[in-house]
Amino acid sequence: MKKYLIGLAVGVALTLVLTAGGAARDDKDKKDKEEEDKDVVGARKEVLDVVKLVEGGKDDKALAGKAAEIHKKSIDLTYLMAIYRIKEKGGIGFGEKPDDKSGIEAKIIALQRNKRGPAPATLKKEAKDLIKLAQVNVAMAEIARPHFPGDKGGKTKKDWNKWLDDQKKAAKELMEAVKKEDPKGVAKAAADLLNACTECHAEYKN
Repeated sequence: MKKYLIGLAVGVALTLVLTAGGAARDDKDKKDKEEEDKDVVGARKEVLDVVKLVEGGKDDKALAGKAAEIHKKSIDLTYLMAIYRIKEKGGIGFGEKPDDKSGIEAKIIALQRNKRGPAPATLKKEAKDLIKLAQVNVAMAEIARPHFPGDKGGKTKKDWNKWLDDQKKAAKELMEAVKKEDPKGVAKAAADLLNACTECHAEYKN
């Protein structure tokens, strides 16, 4: 009986320790999540400031200057790129009143799936939002440039810059296709945009 009671006491104590440890981990995870959310929100503001410069017709020199300022703040590129996520995951979503499940990356993927592009009526309806999507990519191409992580797998800064140049070029072509109400042009530009991002991520995304 005595051994049973001792064993029971040890078991209870162990359970309490494990429960406390689990609660501590949960609290830490929650705190880490809150900190990450805060960092993502701050990074999103920085990106949108550059997007405003793009909207205002500022040249590459102005964009590069702002990108350099952001880089000096040591903001993690992952947080800056969170703008591409679906809205509920910290992205800006797609559209003036984005759904929680909508996102910049998700929209780019959807646009290039059909080579014929969006229906003319849809293209006309989404024109303003598609222009904004393209402007975000022009901004991000410059924002990412100073964040070169170093040579990897035979890829150098030259490759890094080429991917970013391709991203910017595709984004500008997307804007032109939208303005011309060219569905096929929109689909092609979206495919080129996705390809530039995918090739870079294949080498550098964690």
